[in-house]
Amino acid sequence: MNVSDLEVIDQDGVTVVVLGAEYDNLEESVLERASTHLLDIAKTAEPPLIVIDMGRTRFFGSAFLGTLFRVWRRLTARNGKMAVCCASGVVAEVLDVTQVSRLWAMHGTRAAAVQDLKG
Repeated sequence: MNVSDLEVIDQDGVTVVVLGAEYDNLEESVLERASTHLLDIAKTAEPPLIVIDMGRTRFFGSAFLGTLFRVWRRLTARNGKMAVCCASGVVAEVLDVTQVSRLWAMHGTRAAAVQDLKG
């Protein structure tokens, strides 16, 4: 995995980050690059609204979940919001078990997530 596994799209004024397939067992240097890139996006997105699209993601580890928490905290410090969309299978189970839906809106589609953050 490299930073190019993060696709960044502007959709109706909301920054959408599409994750690649796997974010588990990453080498520390690779995870650090991806984390730095995501945190930079959270710092500079204007408006500070980010959707994390996990439709291509099959699995992710606890270290990457920590990165998502840091992204969310950076956004909330800027009075922003984060939503997650398209999670399925093991990814959806991990998000459910960790109860992140208490912090981040969870949506079945990217369009629903973008609309929620805009509204």
